[in-house]
Amino acid sequence: MKHVLLRLIEHFIFKCNIIPMNVSAKAVVLEVLSAGESIYEGVLPVRSLVQAASVFDIAENSVRVAIVRLRAEGLLESPGRGEYRLGPSAQVVNDKIHGWRTVSSRVGDWDGSWTAVFTADLSRTDRPALRRRLRALRYLGFEELKSGLFLRPNNLTLGVDGIRDELAALGLDADASVFRMEELNPEQERRARALWDSPRLEQTYSKLHGELTLSLDRLEELPLNDSVREAFLLGREGIRHVVLDPLLPEPLVDEDKRSGMVNVLQNYCDKGLNLWARFLDIE
Repeated sequence: MKHVLLRLIEHFIFKCNIIPMNVSAKAVVLEVLSAGESIYEGVLPVRSLVQAASVFDIAENSVRVAIVRLRAEGLLESPGRGEYRLGPSAQVVNDKIHGWRTVSSRVGDWDGSWTAVFTADLSRTDRPALRRRLRALRYLGFEELKSGLFLRPNNLTLGVDGIRDELAALGLDADASVFRMEELNPEQERRARALWDSPRLEQTYSKLHGELTLSLDRLEELPLNDSVREAFLLGREGIRHVVLDPLLPEPLVDEDKRSGMVNVLQNYCDKGLNLWARFLDIE
């Protein structure tokens, strides 16, 4: 299950590419089925998936090949002839990723302590395990303070126990130590607070807020093919940033900028779902 979770995160998040013609058939199938649960109960016929992919100039044969491969991986299932929905394995990560809409509920007050993960005593020769480890840590916003010691502010409502469980589900080694850390010396504290590029994060919040607002104002004016493509690409870019955001507290980052961007993204994605329902002619 851990390997499945990380492979799915790659499909949904880490391999996200915002260049229109580089969107893969697999990505379209997974993401259209993922987004569609709120407008068509997550089940679509092949013809609708082909129609969705045509927006990105993806051929019908490529879609059918992608469906076969995704079914073989257990990421799709067919409840009826010629109809598809996400499989149970894909659903686990789908639920996790779609939690971006309630991301504010994951963030609590920061008491100045840190959640730490110690990995220096773990093998680095098992390259697949190392990749899973680093990807799991990145997914939850950890950065490396010194060799084998990763930190993040202890401000998530999950608490240390919840973070430990989530990291394990994402593929962190069972032997990794996850614990609360506090009272760093002044130099360590300074270095810890500088691990994240906070100005860049805030610039991203502002940039996305502006792009989403501008696009939202003009989507209805575009031809439907163009509007659904733009909504897909910009919406997934915004979601990717939210899902991978380290969710830093004040004073490390301006939380109002982050929440403002997330609010606009919620409105934008609601509009995008409406456009896709019209494009696919779904009542």
